[in-house]
Amino acid sequence: MKQVIFVGWVNKNGIPAVGETVKNQFIISELQKYCKVITLDFYQKKRHPWLFIYALWVFLYHKQASIIFSTSAKNIYGILKLIKLFKIKRHIIHWVVGGEFGHLVKNRHFNPDIFNHIDVNLVQCKDMVKQLEEAGITNARYVSNFKRIDYYPNLQKYLQIRHKEPITRFVFLSRIHPAKGCDYIIQATKQLNQSGFQNKYIVDFYGKIEDSYKNSFLNEIAHLTNISYKGILNLKDSDGYDILSSYHAMLFPTYHPSEGFAGIFIDSFIAGLPVLASDWAYNSECVEDGKDGIIFAAHSITALKTTMIKCINKEFDLYKMAIQARAKAYLYEAENVINEKLIQELGLK
Repeated sequence: MKQVIFVGWVNKNGIPAVGETVKNQFIISELQKYCKVITLDFYQKKRHPWLFIYALWVFLYHKQASIIFSTSAKNIYGILKLIKLFKIKRHIIHWVVGGEFGHLVKNRHFNPDIFNHIDVNLVQCKDMVKQLEEAGITNARYVSNFKRIDYYPNLQKYLQIRHKEPITRFVFLSRIHPAKGCDYIIQATKQLNQSGFQNKYIVDFYGKIEDSYKNSFLNEIAHLTNISYKGILNLKDSDGYDILSSYHAMLFPTYHPSEGFAGIFIDSFIAGLPVLASDWAYNSECVEDGKDGIIFAAHSITALKTTMIKCINKEFDLYKMAIQARAKAYLYEAENVINEKLIQELGLK
């Protein structure tokens, strides 16, 4: 089997803490079907200073191994510059994390020649391929986000449950941080409640709360009877997807600068859940407006509030969107993305 050195935030054997660790755990799991993977896990690297010495030894000892960097481009730019400067010949794949890479290259924070020197830059969105090509990157390739799907909730059962609900149930599932749009949801909720909608809907939040935001977030929602924080939703267990399927729609008013193809889109599709997302980054490529969700103006509490009102008043056909969302999930099953054909084309076999 081909030997691969995998570098990135992984949090191996632990619960994925952030988007990068979620993605990397999935990638490693699939790669191990085809390759012998040596993992260099830099998650919480300050706790493991010896890791840098071990990483250097691994690079030098396993000279024939392919190297996959799956982390922020900022973390690897320095080492890629050295590789190009000293004309080091290694088979290197940059598996791009998030959506900021294209903007950074376009705005000349990165020299495109540094990334053209390696074998390939894998990105999650087709629009980013175009953006990188326009910025001078010649070796960008689209490989969709994905996850291993072991369980699909019974959608017809949950559509009946949703239909019988007297109120509209919204859910937010992501890292709880202002830039993910959490403050916008809170402000929209306040305005909806003041307009007489208080008893017609609820919003449940799931996810890890950013430490610097925790007190502010919890204090804000403490005064809103129809917003609740539900903790971490375990989607490694089928019960997690059953819980997710009980909601009517996913709220995702993000404006996070590094947003790419958010993994929660796939989770929503598995659960048969329409996504209400801001027109930000690559959201409109991932969610088809009016088909499996709604795209509304970014940085607009009014647009978010109006979208929620239309859901509450049943002006959107959430039933039809749910079916369309579920039909889309199979596109992102692991075997439909990382398979033997891709492995061969990437030179990993």
